[in-house]
Amino acid sequence: MKKPKTIPHPQFTSARRLKPLEMNALRCRRQHSVLTPEQLDRIASAQKSGEMNL
Repeated sequence: MKKPKTIPHPQFTSARRLKPLEMNALRCRRQHSVLTPEQLDRIASAQKSGEMNL
């Protein structure tokens, strides 16, 4: 019997848990897609400026 691979947990420096409303905003958009680095940058810049328009 084969053992599953052990994948090390990534060490993110700027990652954070999303709040339920933020997750819903991402899920309920018209363009349902996976998060891309560009989307994450846009979210981060919107949070720095105090906006949360996705």
